[in-house]
Amino acid sequence: MKKRAIVLLGIAILSLGAVLRLPDIPKMKPSRLANELPEMFNDWTGKPKEAGDRERKVLAQDTEFERMQYFHRDEGLPSVEASIVFSGKNLSQSIHRPEVCLRAQGWEFVSEAYHNWEGILPDGEILPVKEIICKQVHRYKDDEGRLNPTILENGKELMIWMSFCYTFIGHERIVSGHYERTAEDIKDRLFKGYDQRWAYATFSSFISGKYAEQGASTGSMIVLDEAETRGHISSFLKELLPKILSAPGEGSDDSIINEDHPAHE
Repeated sequence: MKKRAIVLLGIAILSLGAVLRLPDIPKMKPSRLANELPEMFNDWTGKPKEAGDRERKVLAQDTEFERMQYFHRDEGLPSVEASIVFSGKNLSQSIHRPEVCLRAQGWEFVSEAYHNWEGILPDGEILPVKEIICKQVHRYKDDEGRLNPTILENGKELMIWMSFCYTFIGHERIVSGHYERTAEDIKDRLFKGYDQRWAYATFSSFISGKYAEQGASTGSMIVLDEAETRGHISSFLKELLPKILSAPGEGSDDSIINEDHPAHE
């Protein structure tokens, strides 16, 4: 609550600054994250995925999506989905708390935790992420297109368990909290005189060990528990991020329109 109060105070100060006619905001600065995910890198191959209708309905039209489901050459490793949302001109409608979307998609939260991962980014930079462990009923479509729950031999519904790890990547900073991102926006606009494009990046994978616990077959897939799945995602990021992440204060984005823009409406 204290952090939220500080952010709200900053928003009030920002609004007052607008009334006092602060200098015009210059061109938008790009995110450090590239706006295209590689289709192949190292032993990973990506398959593009479209954003869902629910996601597009709640976001501004100029919001950009990039999403890939990555499969490892070792077919026993679980796939990892990389999903990136790039903010548009109106930041208030481009990026919101990820928890809102996940709950709207029917995910039940089991646990939430913040992690500061070392050894993934160059020059000793820490990668802050928030991890959400969640679950929902596995469903399949019947011949008439209706969704039905998958029932196990013991009569219980099969549950999908996922580890979602997300972070926000701006022009200079990487933060793992929605209010931290808002505070960075306020600080950079007031004291550095620029607005910036944010990338909300989510990396997720199935927790295969939860299938085995329910008595479901995992086939040739390696059985990983929650901690091992987290390690699997961090290992994936250690390979991917150096290829798509620029140094602080750098980055380029041809999709940014170089003209005056309403940063917040």
